[in-house]
Amino acid sequence: MLKITRMKSLLNHSPSLSITTAAAPFSLFFHSRTSIFIRTATKLKTPKNPNFLPAVSVSVANSLTNYSKPSTSSLSRGLCTENAPSGEIHVIVGPMFAGKTTTLLKRMKTESINGRFQANIAMSPCHLDRTLKDLCFMGRIKEAIGILCCTGLQVPPDTYSLLLQECIFRKQYKMGRRIHWQMVVVGFIPDEYLKIKLLILYAKAGDLATAHVLFDKLLKKDLIPWNALIAGYVQKGLDESGLGVYHRMRQYGLIPDQYTFASVFRACSSLAILEQGKQFHAILIKSQINSNIVVTSALMDMYFKCSSLSDGFKVFDKSLERNVITWSSLISGYGLHGKIHEVFNFFNQMINEGFRPNQITFLAVLSACSHAGLVEKGREYFSSMTRDYNVRPMRKHYAVMVDLLGRAGRLDEAYEFVEMSPYKDHPAVWGALIGACRIHGNVDMIKRAAKKFFELEPDNAGKYVVLSNAYAMFGFWKNVAEIRSLMKGSGIKKEPGYSMIEMQKEVHFFFMGHNTHKQTEQIHEWVRDLTFISVAIIKSSKDNRYGLDSIVTHDGEKLPCLPLADLSSFREKLGAENYEKLEVIGIDEAQFFGDLFDFCNEAADRDGKTVIVAGLDGDYLRRSFGSVLDLIPIADSVTKLNARCELCGKHAFFTLRKTDETKTELIAGADVYMPVCRYHYVSGQVVKEATKAVIESKSMPISSGL
Repeated sequence: MLKITRMKSLLNHSPSLSITTAAAPFSLFFHSRTSIFIRTATKLKTPKNPNFLPAVSVSVANSLTNYSKPSTSSLSRGLCTENAPSGEIHVIVGPMFAGKTTTLLKRMKTESINGRFQANIAMSPCHLDRTLKDLCFMGRIKEAIGILCCTGLQVPPDTYSLLLQECIFRKQYKMGRRIHWQMVVVGFIPDEYLKIKLLILYAKAGDLATAHVLFDKLLKKDLIPWNALIAGYVQKGLDESGLGVYHRMRQYGLIPDQYTFASVFRACSSLAILEQGKQFHAILIKSQINSNIVVTSALMDMYFKCSSLSDGFKVFDKSLERNVITWSSLISGYGLHGKIHEVFNFFNQMINEGFRPNQITFLAVLSACSHAGLVEKGREYFSSMTRDYNVRPMRKHYAVMVDLLGRAGRLDEAYEFVEMSPYKDHPAVWGALIGACRIHGNVDMIKRAAKKFFELEPDNAGKYVVLSNAYAMFGFWKNVAEIRSLMKGSGIKKEPGYSMIEMQKEVHFFFMGHNTHKQTEQIHEWVRDLTFISVAIIKSSKDNRYGLDSIVTHDGEKLPCLPLADLSSFREKLGAENYEKLEVIGIDEAQFFGDLFDFCNEAADRDGKTVIVAGLDGDYLRRSFGSVLDLIPIADSVTKLNARCELCGKHAFFTLRKTDETKTELIAGADVYMPVCRYHYVSGQVVKEATKAVIESKSMPISSGL
């Protein structure tokens, strides 16, 4: 005989349970996902809400023993027996059906010894409480919440607290909301402790409105709810609001702890407000709070993102406790500022001290290699992840590798890498390829990458703008119009970009297309003054690598210029009137102009022009090249630039040729020469000389001696 409690409410809320079904005898497993077996065996309709578990009470007799016997019925597949008594429901919620039948039966028999998973009319709150706690301790939070919602009973506050804590720990925030809803439905009024738990849940879930409602209802506001609210704002990117809550907390008279400072430092790093960050650091020191790993890492991250490398390293150096988190923060910070040599040193030092790198560590190292253009080094570290450290590369690692190859101009290689990666169906890797194609102006590749990307993530406004800008750079205005029309038709809007700067302890925000800043008019006036400065760029007509009338930056940006064979013809070609209006003259590849000294001397001393000269001071054999060095005595300032050694990442001051070409004047690209440090320059020259000697010895005629 099957009895159903609260018949009226069940029939109102669960259309899957009808009067006819209620009168029919059946044996059934009932779980949170309506299965074909349940619908076939009981002729139940599919419920509108598959998570709704009707509260039923049944007579239980010898059911557990029956389930230990395998069934011969093809329909039941071992889930029930032919001799099972009618009128029984055994509640098994969640992933149990994923296992094999034999494993399922053993597991059921073991757990049924203690009388669990039986929903019956005699189930006491104590029995339910024990069942829910046991499921929590086994990590089966979804099953526990399913049973709780099924019974419609109240449980003690400590059980609710345990369930909420499991949801927070496992980031099952939707499950946590179901617990709150169940409290409301059954009329349970949470105490102060449970309100704080719910506040933490909603804050971590990003539902700050509900978190604020719970916060306002607290009778006593201690440090825990304040910390939860601050962390919730910072986690959602509302850093200014998070700092505002912090200041309210201080006015309330509370002293911050480690968790408060961890959130505050993250907010300062996102806003790049160094002075305020230093003030918070001073408060931390005065409070005599022992910093833990999380606080130390957040503090280092703040200093690094605010461009204070020395302060960030001091925090690391003085930290009493180090682990892979602090090492990864150090490596990431130096990589962010292009200190590739230090990145490699810190990585090796971390290994020598016995710490194994994790996915975050490798992501920082690979990003540093990408920014420095060290393709081979990046490949080496990527390969060592699984080979040496058993660290599985994730989609971000593959995206960084695509960016590394793309920045180096190896677009075909990058495309093949994406196609062969296990994350070729993820938009991140295709997005990285789109960015690389835009830099190097590969229209066909960017179209292929964009097609793949928008198939996977059609609502990404940022990539639509990137693609539109790329088409605009190439002059494909029809494609630009199509992209803009597509965005407008789909309702896709990109959040306006903004920049910020901290001056005199105040942070200034500048939004694209907005005139909201109080000094906007004055700033525009300064920009107009700078805009009307007349500038002309000159380059040698010998350099036609990227076009005759333009120079190209490493980021692919083209600047118009005037190609000349000698500088003496500049005034004539520009025109006397235009020359008089000219204020700044830029000279690129200056080593190729024989009249460089005379031109600069006259332009600066006689005509009052500002002359900016860029050129090599030596050739590939480190001999004086051209007349660039002759300008040093008459120059107002001299800056010697350096690149990155392609072999080790240190500062590169010399050029090593990859070919046997001996001409001094050689205009070529990365396929002919590469920047190297002193050590690799000397080593490379030695190897080249030795190779040359071997080749010459083999080509000499050998006397037979006869």
